[in-house]
Amino acid sequence: MRIRNVPVLRLFLGFDKRKQRRITVLIGAFLFLVSLHFILKWDASNHESNFANLDIDIPENFVPVRVTEREPLPVSGSSKIPKIIHQTWKDVDVPIQFSDWIKSWLSLHPDWEYWLWTDSDAEQLIAEKYPSFLEIFKGYTQPIRKADALRYFVLYEYGGLYVDMDMEALTPIDPLTQKYSCFIGQEPYEHPILDTNFEKLLINALIGCRKGHPFMKMLIDSLPAYSIMWNYLDSTGPHFVTSVFRQYEANVPMLEDDDGFVYVTPSEYFYPFIDPDKLKYMFSLCSDHQKLTTLQLKACRNLKFKYLPENSIDLKEIAFTNHHWYHTYLRKMFSTADRYVSIYLLIPRVKTYNLHKP
Repeated sequence: MRIRNVPVLRLFLGFDKRKQRRITVLIGAFLFLVSLHFILKWDASNHESNFANLDIDIPENFVPVRVTEREPLPVSGSSKIPKIIHQTWKDVDVPIQFSDWIKSWLSLHPDWEYWLWTDSDAEQLIAEKYPSFLEIFKGYTQPIRKADALRYFVLYEYGGLYVDMDMEALTPIDPLTQKYSCFIGQEPYEHPILDTNFEKLLINALIGCRKGHPFMKMLIDSLPAYSIMWNYLDSTGPHFVTSVFRQYEANVPMLEDDDGFVYVTPSEYFYPFIDPDKLKYMFSLCSDHQKLTTLQLKACRNLKFKYLPENSIDLKEIAFTNHHWYHTYLRKMFSTADRYVSIYLLIPRVKTYNLHKP
């Protein structure tokens, strides 16, 4: 490899020692991130199958945390949320690997509208309708924070269904929208317990809500106070949503027929499979069960129970969607050959902010 006919090695040796060290550190950090990614991905399916062989006892009276069938849902009726699918990306050229997942939504929801929110749309919406938040919004240094915050404003302002681009529709979601005016999913039971030793982590990768819902308003109103948080999970993401929801349910009558009700679905509805990036870590943690907390031991038993052949079920019979856990915000650090396709080729009737605003 040459740069303007100068060998790379000679170019590197031409720098002073300080610059050479900086370049070496940067290259080392890059290689570490790439290696870490593939280590986490390595042999995930093997670890999944090995959970059944964990050296952990399962008491006879053990009750697993999972659902094995859907709840009774309407088979017809009007939707309690607007039939709008919202997705976000930096511009109208989206990663080609998302193509089939994006198209799955319109394929299974042909009578729904599809709106794409770009970075410029997002800033324009905030500037025009929520100017007091614009400085904080523009101050978010990570795109994921802007993408997180935007979905709460969009759902409060217009209502509909927000879905991340790595979410694939498996069956129509209409039965849920005919029963609930606001719903949100939670991560697989084992995720928060084995990561941070607490139960029930809400996740904002899919949210359905009517326009003007008080929970969306509370999320919007809480963003400034949480903006100082160091990690995006705490400032705008799942930890933020979970924290605000706990405050919300403590102060609002959470009755199903109440106007402010928020339904937290079983994880199997939207997130039927564990994030494959976590399987190796989970298997390692559960293998050393003498060091586990009581809650973590329960989660490991839950994993073993679910992966025992006699307890297997077809999760896709229960799930409305499949989350592919693509982690776009992490992949950007080492992605060098992304390919993109215009959203207008995927969804010819796509709407953007300037085309649907009043």
